[in-house]
Amino acid sequence: MKKSVCSDSYRSERKTSHASCSNSDSSDEEVIRLPKRRKVNRIISSDSDTDTDKCNLSDNEYYEDTIDEMLRDLVVEEESNVDDTEEAPVQQSEWSEFSGRQKSISFQETGGLNKQLPDDINPYDVFTLFVDDEIINLLVLETNRYAQQKLNESRLTPGSRMHKWKPTNPEEIKQFLGLLLWMGLVKVSPIANYWAKNELYNFRLPRQIISRNRFELLFCNFHFVDNMSIARDDRLGKILPFFNKLVGKYQETYTPGEDIVIDETLIPWRGRLIFKQYIPNKAHKYGIKLFKLCSSEGYTWAMKRYSGKSAEGIRETGLAHNVCLQLAEKLFDQGRTLYIDNFYTSYELAISCLRRKTHVVGTLRHNKKSIPKDVLNCKLRGEMVAKEDDNGIVVLKWRDTRDVRILSTKHAPIMTQSTKNIHAASSSQQPSARLKPLAVLEYNKGKCGIDYSDQMVSYASTMRKGIKWYRKLGVELLLGTSIVNALVVYKIATKKTVNIRRFRELIAAKLLGLSEDLTLPSVRRNTHCIAVRRNNLGKSLRRACKRCYANKREELERSKARANLRKPTTFCPSCPGQPQLCSECFNILHCK
Repeated sequence: MKKSVCSDSYRSERKTSHASCSNSDSSDEEVIRLPKRRKVNRIISSDSDTDTDKCNLSDNEYYEDTIDEMLRDLVVEEESNVDDTEEAPVQQSEWSEFSGRQKSISFQETGGLNKQLPDDINPYDVFTLFVDDEIINLLVLETNRYAQQKLNESRLTPGSRMHKWKPTNPEEIKQFLGLLLWMGLVKVSPIANYWAKNELYNFRLPRQIISRNRFELLFCNFHFVDNMSIARDDRLGKILPFFNKLVGKYQETYTPGEDIVIDETLIPWRGRLIFKQYIPNKAHKYGIKLFKLCSSEGYTWAMKRYSGKSAEGIRETGLAHNVCLQLAEKLFDQGRTLYIDNFYTSYELAISCLRRKTHVVGTLRHNKKSIPKDVLNCKLRGEMVAKEDDNGIVVLKWRDTRDVRILSTKHAPIMTQSTKNIHAASSSQQPSARLKPLAVLEYNKGKCGIDYSDQMVSYASTMRKGIKWYRKLGVELLLGTSIVNALVVYKIATKKTVNIRRFRELIAAKLLGLSEDLTLPSVRRNTHCIAVRRNNLGKSLRRACKRCYANKREELERSKARANLRKPTTFCPSCPGQPQLCSECFNILHCK
């Protein structure tokens, strides 16, 4: 008889056992395949009692006993890998009609500035709350260190520009950052054209500050972390310490109020990067994903980087849930309200936040678990359906132009009139009231903070193409997020409004050492007057009233809103953009 070879598969075990039994007629039977990862350690010599007992069993009994043993081993192995520290699974409550079981959580803190700032503080001084001497000295140290490491390499050619490197200093780094900020205001490509002397460009400012070769040397050696201190498998080691230090500056200066919002943003990047993300609904579809926590004013308070799957190719489970808990960890237990979109919203997150005295309001996807299917899949026509569980979590669905699904632990499922429609009703037109769920109105209001932050960052951006992703991310944090945070702090401290572009100009002028007055022009009030718009020939021009169109657009489509619209010849020359306004709208806006 041919001797079978022991292997790690169940098939070899079956052959060995049947060879010893000599009652093999199993070639026609179905072969059961089990996971290869199981270690087969039951092969016993033919003269053992155990093997003899197995031979006396029928084929079906033998298969059933063996499969039962293997399944028990697999269950024991999986149970042994479970982390005892994990939170117990959330028990599903029964859903019923709304009966007002929501928990009342009051906001117990006072958000705002953590430092006393003078009323006449200038934009540059606010900017230095984040990019202070500690950050500048760190940039100087790491830039010089990185340049020296490149000089010590033997791969440099004799004609390399790196041989002309001289150590930089804080003043030069400030000028370098000032030029990058100015280049966002005056966009020219490529960078060398800023120093061109032909009549098409001929900018005097960069030539007065620094030479082109020196700027390019600083740009290619601009660094944030010591390369020798980065672990081999650390994907974010090039930026992580600097990233955490800057986020700490944000949290030391300002504390968010009652409403906070979490969402993701993309730093544009189309190069080769293992954790590059694709989000089709973003303005820049490819890039480095950052999770941000912002206040209702647009202040970025916390951030977290996304580094993709692990080195073993395992995707992180519960990513959205963990991101929300990590970003808002220091803001829990104070009665705040967290606004999130359908990527983060889940029943488990709502339970976790309620345990930490925090409300959750967010949109829902149609296939979310633990949510009543009769609400998610209900077909509506301009109406609303809602249900509530024992924990006070309300899930509602409302049909507008499309289905809107909302989870809220704070708002009752009631219909209310939007603020814009209330103002519109005060005019002589008196359009029909538009009712929306209270949770939808509050969600739109609370979610605008992070949208405002992303919008301000996009204006006069300093981002440029490059081959170093960490440099692009670092510059975006220094001259993008930090500038917007400084703008929010400046408005709160001085009670003044300033355009983001003007704000960047003032900071760039100070960084470059220009002798420009940093005081902002005072805002002239009560100077609005109505005038007739005329062309070059003196003929009056009729255009649609901007405010009337905006009121109609809230309820109607674009084509219907333009029909039967007032087209006056008057406008307000003092308002931004000089909008066309009829006499009634002008009186409502400026004659109160």
